[in-house]
Amino acid sequence: MSAPTHVIIGAGQAGGHAAIAMREAGFQGRILLLGEETHRPYERPPLSKEMLTAAEEPPAQWFHSEARYA
Repeated sequence: MSAPTHVIIGAGQAGGHAAIAMREAGFQGRILLLGEETHRPYERPPLSKEMLTAAEEPPAQWFHSEARYA
């Protein structure tokens, strides 16, 4: 019998942490992390007026390396 597949809907902070936690707990099956964005989960910056009016968008703060999600 093949290992089960778990699907996580939402590739934001919670979804990314859930996938990592499943691996750290020993889950060996496939984990499918679904989201609208094309990149791995990252820390969303807090919304503020400064954020909305800043000349540049702040850089993404990655939780884990791309390889960790592979």
